[in-house]
Amino acid sequence: MDGALAQERVRQHWDRQPCDSELSAHEAGSRDFYLDVERQRYALQPHILECHSWIDWCGKHVLEVGAGIGTDARRLIGAGARYTGINVDRGSTEAAAGALRAFNLPGLSLQRDARALDFPDGSFDVVYSFGVLQHIPEVERAIAEIERVLRPGGELLVMVYNRSSINYLVEIMFLRKLGLRLLGIPGMIDVLAWLGLPREKLARHRQLHRERGPVSAAEWIGRNANGPDYPCCRVYDAREAAALLGRFDIRIHEVYFFDHRHWGVLGRLLPPGLRRWLGRRWGWHRILYARKPERPRMRHSGEARP
Repeated sequence: MDGALAQERVRQHWDRQPCDSELSAHEAGSRDFYLDVERQRYALQPHILECHSWIDWCGKHVLEVGAGIGTDARRLIGAGARYTGINVDRGSTEAAAGALRAFNLPGLSLQRDARALDFPDGSFDVVYSFGVLQHIPEVERAIAEIERVLRPGGELLVMVYNRSSINYLVEIMFLRKLGLRLLGIPGMIDVLAWLGLPREKLARHRQLHRERGPVSAAEWIGRNANGPDYPCCRVYDAREAAALLGRFDIRIHEVYFFDHRHWGVLGRLLPPGLRRWLGRRWGWHRILYARKPERPRMRHSGEARP
């Protein structure tokens, strides 16, 4: 898919449904709505807060690339960050701004494209981006912009989806491809729904498969990572993630998060300790903490200039 077209479809998706907004039945934009989303987000993914502890946020100029509805933003501001958050779409931008207003917090929520930022060089001490880079079709441009706006010695904390995970290797590339074939069997959606899987999503996957047939690898990952109508997404193994951040000094590189919800009743029966153990070995979230070098890296002979 053309990069510009893919980016527009990504923007439209999040504009219709900002990330995590589906988690709460409270009135959108209310304090109860934001608190409910926060509670569910960190109950399911407590490692997010663990990774936040890797950085001393107090007094630092922080840019969040992909702020969603501002859940992490409120945590970072509470820790003393001087905060700016960006989203590619208007809906998420307004939701994040609403979160800051609802809790009377300082900070900016801006609609910006991460591939072409309008901030001066070295504007930020920290760039934070949790689960966003894999959704940017021309991610290399976004990484170049992140490097540009981060000061020398500045910190970078990012999460991308992990290729070497149960989610990808077992679920997306095996069980869901098998399941897509089974969805054509009469009554199969009822059986899978009884096991705790989402009926509407299953029906939509079946409809798309019948209408469009096979899809690219990026679109298949997107459909299974963010819903059947999501346009594209990528996954990274350890080498690929390190290469993505090749111009930074990587200090921590870990994996977290086995999403037990995907396994219906079976997943709910797994003890929390076992879920965490699985996540720390074959988790869906590959998290990297890095620093921008104080001085530009020397290019090796023959290395292409950007």
